[in-house]
Amino acid sequence: MGAYESSPAHKYQALLRLYVATATEEAELSWKRHIQFEKLPADLQTPGHWYRFADSNDLIEVTVDRSGQWHPDGVLPADVGPKMVVEIPAGTPAVSLLDQMLGMLNAIPVIADNKAKVEELKSQVADVGSEEWASWLAQGFQQGLAEVPDVAEEKLRFLRQSSQRMVSTELLEGRATGYDVAGVLIVAAIAEELMGNEAVCRTVLAKAAARKARAPAEVAALMIDDCWYRGLGDRITAALDTLRQRGEQVVEETRKGAYPEGHPEMMLDIYYGGILQAIPYLLATNAGYTKLSHAPVGPEQRARYAKKANTSEEKLVRLRTALLYAVSDVDLSRLYDKQACIAAVLRTGDEDRAEALVHEIIDLEYFYPSPFRSVLLGESSPQ
Repeated sequence: MGAYESSPAHKYQALLRLYVATATEEAELSWKRHIQFEKLPADLQTPGHWYRFADSNDLIEVTVDRSGQWHPDGVLPADVGPKMVVEIPAGTPAVSLLDQMLGMLNAIPVIADNKAKVEELKSQVADVGSEEWASWLAQGFQQGLAEVPDVAEEKLRFLRQSSQRMVSTELLEGRATGYDVAGVLIVAAIAEELMGNEAVCRTVLAKAAARKARAPAEVAALMIDDCWYRGLGDRITAALDTLRQRGEQVVEETRKGAYPEGHPEMMLDIYYGGILQAIPYLLATNAGYTKLSHAPVGPEQRARYAKKANTSEEKLVRLRTALLYAVSDVDLSRLYDKQACIAAVLRTGDEDRAEALVHEIIDLEYFYPSPFRSVLLGESSPQ
């Protein structure tokens, strides 16, 4: 994989995927915290700790099974003592993801054929995720929806095309963030659920197109409000469940899908691109159910909504962590470390332990696709 490891385009894409996966400010914070965390002693990086960053009061709990829980209130449970919390110092500021990408673009030799494209990429990566960019996306989406003939099936066709383009092109090319895409996905999914009553579908979509919104995610939030107060809560939840199922499907297709034989250098970028495409579906599910958990409902229903929001958040954490891992492994050094660790276990004859390590890396942490099982076990080479 020599070309893969040394390619500036590969590194740029790894950075870009992490940068746009959810919101750009969230990506920068996760990158900053990753750098801080990596400076801890190895024994403090193992699962089963509570963490607090020097620049924050919130707490992060990481259990022994590697699942995590964020505690934004910073309050420890009664059975957890302060000594169980690992304080993570700020340390030296990390070079931001944006600055790294702009630095790579600035390093491209400028020639007549690529000058305009490089300048376009620099402007795009600097602007995506900003309030102005999100507003521009929302306005374009709403204007397009409003201009489609007032026929439910025509509106739906536009939404299907828009959502597919957002997932497969705009997101992958860094022209939209995960939250932007999630907003369009929610609108399209709810519209699908409303097709049983064309008049209601047209009315709801007309309102979604007309109401002023600062981002595609806000268009979706306003549409959820509108549908809720029309007594269409069951249609909202059906749409959100469909989005969750589609997100899970994309993850599985990505993990186990077909990869080009004879071109291992392409496998990881295809894999991480698929992980990126799954994220907006889980973001949409999480955002929708989080909103519903604050609706005027009884405690049991509120708990159901909150549980669905939390389970989608747990999967999102794993997917985002995989993209963060990809950035830290652009030279495949972490892959080689894991290969060496597994090989050492195999030399002891403990095949079950080696298989357990591979299962954790691939099936629990999503760091590599399923075809990498043989690579981790030393049965084939990534070269």
